[in-house]
Amino acid sequence: MVSDLSIIFMFVSLVIAFLFPIGLVIFMYRRYRISLRAVFVGALVFFVFQGIIRIPLLAYFGNQSWYISLAQNTFLTALFLGLTAGIFEEVGRLIGIKLFLKKYLSWKNGVAFGIGHGGIEAILLLGMNSLANLMYSSLINTGSFDTVIGSKISGELAAQIKNTLISAPSYMFLVGGIERIFAITIQIGLSLIIFYAVMKRRYIYVLYAILLHALIDSPIAFIQKFGVFAAEGYTLLWAMISLAFIVKSRDIFKSLEK
Repeated sequence: MVSDLSIIFMFVSLVIAFLFPIGLVIFMYRRYRISLRAVFVGALVFFVFQGIIRIPLLAYFGNQSWYISLAQNTFLTALFLGLTAGIFEEVGRLIGIKLFLKKYLSWKNGVAFGIGHGGIEAILLLGMNSLANLMYSSLINTGSFDTVIGSKISGELAAQIKNTLISAPSYMFLVGGIERIFAITIQIGLSLIIFYAVMKRRYIYVLYAILLHALIDSPIAFIQKFGVFAAEGYTLLWAMISLAFIVKSRDIFKSLEK
């Protein structure tokens, strides 16, 4: 049986994945009259550059001998994944802004872009996963899992899903929701750097954003070895730095928007 607390935390994470970014959009629209176009473009950039381009490329690389060799080295793998995430997402932001948001360059729309970018990431990665976990948990607790799911996937995979949901500590299903709050904050901060680069026409800041993105992502592979709370503490640190930057950058953008 999947514990009631685990199911509650799955539901909480599901709510966070959908309602946190939506709530931010509503707040920012009412308070600052952000452009919903910026939210949409931010979401589109993540979907295209991560979902359609980078992730399928990584899946393709997974069968290549050079990548298999690279994967034997944790440091190089972490660096590769962090850099590619930075390159695809930050260059994607730049392209999205240049193509669709030339008339919407402002601090408030940089924040809107980041909410869209991080929000669709939360919905696709956490929201869909939490929804699936809730469905699987319901089937397990009603005794229907083996009949409904087990007949459609391999027995090994079905057993792995079942054992994970039953044996994983309940708090693990809440961690994902909390992490998405941190991640969206970081995505807003990175988006503002690219907006600044475009507004100032100083594209060296795109490189800074790529390197910063890699610096945030790459060490997690090592930090996770010390436990999930160490990894989340690291992400929280970057979220706090990002939040401070988001707040302070408003004054910087004011001079550019005149």
